[in-house]
Amino acid sequence: MENFNWELFEQDQRDFDMRMTRAAFENTYMILTGKATYESLLEKQSMQKGSIDQYVNTSVLFNPMSKDYSPKFPHLHNEVDRNELIDSMIEYFTETEEYEKCAELVKTKKKL
Repeated sequence: MENFNWELFEQDQRDFDMRMTRAAFENTYMILTGKATYESLLEKQSMQKGSIDQYVNTSVLFNPMSKDYSPKFPHLHNEVDRNELIDSMIEYFTETEEYEKCAELVKTKKKL
């Protein structure tokens, strides 16, 4: 009987976590800047062939199931402080050297 490869399992988990994190920041950025809605992201993924895992690509940094969720202003509901959310996104995109997104988020933060 073959031994279970824990290293491979842990690497797969890290890869999944990184994909999920990236998707959450990208999708939240798209929604905050008005380039997409959560519903449009879900719709796009539902048209793709695949398993339920495909919905990982629609992860976000806020709770779209919150009672006070508004598709027009999803980042303004009570569970997430909007300034902290945008600051953490700016930090993330600075680390990934996506400075154009940082600049756009700074503009978005000033509007709120």
